[in-house]
Order: sequence, then C-alpha cells, then structure tokens
Amino acid sequence: MKKPDTIILSREALLPALALVGKAVERRTTIPVLANVLLAVDAAAGTLTITGTDLDCELRTSVPCQAGRDEAFTLPSTLLHDAVRKMPDGAEIAIAAEKDFATLSAGRSRFKIQVLPALDFPTMEAGSFSHSFELEVGTIARMLGTVAFAISSEETRYYLNGIYWHAGEQLNAVATDGHRLAKFSIPVPEGAAGMPGIIIPRRTVDLIGKLIGDKGKATVSLSDTKIRVETGGAALLSKLIDGSFPDYVRVVPTGNPNHFTIDREALAKAVDRVGTVSSERGSAVKFAFEAGGNLTLTTNNPEAGSANDEVTIEHGEGSSVEIGFNGRYCLDLLNAAAGKRLVFSLGDPGSPTLIQPETADETGLKPLFVLMPMRV
Repeated sequence: MKKPDTIILSREALLPALALVGKAVERRTTIPVLANVLLAVDAAAGTLTITGTDLDCELRTSVPCQAGRDEAFTLPSTLLHDAVRKMPDGAEIAIAAEKDFATLSAGRSRFKIQVLPALDFPTMEAGSFSHSFELEVGTIARMLGTVAFAISSEETRYYLNGIYWHAGEQLNAVATDGHRLAKFSIPVPEGAAGMPGIIIPRRTVDLIGKLIGDKGKATVSLSDTKIRVETGGAALLSKLIDGSFPDYVRVVPTGNPNHFTIDREALAKAVDRVGTVSSERGSAVKFAFEAGGNLTLTTNNPEAGSANDEVTIEHGEGSSVEIGFNGRYCLDLLNAAAGKRLVFSLGDPGSPTLIQPETADETGLKPLFVLMPMRV
C-alpha cells in the first residue's frame, strides 16, 4: 500500500483553529460525521482548511501547512482538539491520513484516530447574497452583545429566538422576549441600505462573538435566508430564522413624563443585594422613585424575609412613581447597558419604562431599553 503523504503544521496554528471550529460542531448527534471536522488540504496554497457544522451553522478557518498533495478527510472534533492540546508547546505536528485511520504525531507522541470520508461530510450552500458590508468587529460585538440578553427562549414564539437586524434610517439590532426589549443602532454602513430584515438565531449570535475577536474588520454578507461573517481568514455561514419579527416600535414609550438619572453600577449592586432574600432571582422588586429624593428598592419573600436598599437619584423631574420590575430582568439590563448613568423615563405604574444611558459613548452611540412593569 502506498505510504500516505504527510501534512506538517505547527501546534500554535492548529490548536486555536480547532478550538474555534469545534464550537460549531454538534456535541450530541446521531449522525457520526457531524461530530467530526473536515480537514481539506490545498497543497499549492499551502493551507489546511478546517470546517465544522451542525447543519444550521458552518464555521471554517484556514491555517498554513506543508503538504505534497491535495486531500480531504474528517476526524472527531473533540478527540483531535484534545490530542493537539496535550502535545508540547511549539511542537511541529505531522498528520498522515489513510483510508480508515489518520496518524497524528509530534516528537515521541503518536495518536491513531479513526477517519470518516470527506464525501460524507455535509456542506452548506451559501447561495447568492443580496447585500454585503464591512463593520469594525468591535461594533458588531457591541451591537449583538448589548441586546442579546433580551433574546427569548420561548420555543412557541420562535421568531423571538434571535436578534432582529434591519436597516432604516439606521442599522438596528433588536431583541425582545415580551418582558424586556433592547435596541442598538448605528449609522447604516455602505452596502447595507435596503437590506432585508433578518433574524439571527441565538446560537449564531454566540458563534459570531467567538469568531470576530476584538480587532480589525469583518465582512457581513446576507440574503433573506442566510448570513455570512468573514474575518481574519475565518468564516461563519448560518441559516436565519424564517419568521416575521413583531412591530416592536409600538411598545417603545415616547411620552413618559417622569425622568430619573441614576448611577448604573450603584443600582446594579443594590438590585443584587435586595435579591438575596428571594428564592428566585426573577421575583418582583418594588422601585419607589421619589422626585427630589432617593430610589428605594424593596423585595419580600414570605418564606425568607424582606430586604430594602436605597440609591441616590442624581437628577429627577416629574412626579414620584412606585413600580415593580422583575429583579433578574433589571439586573441583566443594567449589566448590558454600560455607561455611568442611566435615565429612567416612567409613566404610570402599569406602563413600560424607557431606559437609556445619560450620554452617548465616544462613538456617539447609545442603546435603548424597555422594561415592562411587574405587579408587586
């Protein structure tokens, strides 16, 4: 039998690539090849492209290698990653694939790992994209990261199980679960005008965060059924949620007359403290906003006791308001909001509350949040 050609590459290049691509691999699957990653050699280009998929998302990246010929095969994602991880720092790794097994070696270490054919590995068809644009990866991270906490986990309203990205006067990222809403908007980048409104699934949002890193730019391409994000030699292709996002604009209050400015970090700590007596972090917390005074937080648990705390209202206008909020929802919002001070704009105790940072950040942007009241 002809001796297989050997692929030579560095552990430092291979390990992070396997860690990234492995995040798209389905851990619990009845289809064996879906637990594998596809390794495809382009000998002329001197690259090894690694691909993982769960049939809804496909994540791929390329690393430099030395090889005598083009070839493709699949290996178990977790086993391959663990084998490479346990090899010495700075090791040069050799992979030699035969029909049923691949030999992975570095120094005195040697693994023999079962191969599944590349022809069995499913690949996603990208199709044609109607729009494509570039964004700083930090901007993408802020847009998605700021609103992701409000994504619904309720399966019956599947169209809320992601982030709604759409362009109008601005490019907007919106998420809501019916109890809270978060929106982050930026100027429409070149190439995004007229794009279809798309709903990016929660898992895809997580994978985008893992893909983009913290420096440079990413290219976003999309149609009404798929999105592709490319940066630094890696690419994520994903299906979108097929559904209609509700008209969220009508739940954003515009005329609330009572406005209170509060230090975000101080409020988050106070909400966390009064939540201590609650058996569930989602229990109601009463917020008593006193015009010209303090914000008093109170929670009661018949089985454990009660707690109260106070936070200084740094600026207030309008009338005093007492309103109940879900403590966990409020804390999630405060952690996502960033900014030093937040402005709570309230109507009556049964109306939605609008919450925004007091000032825009250094880029001139600031998110918008809506929190529905809870009976206390």
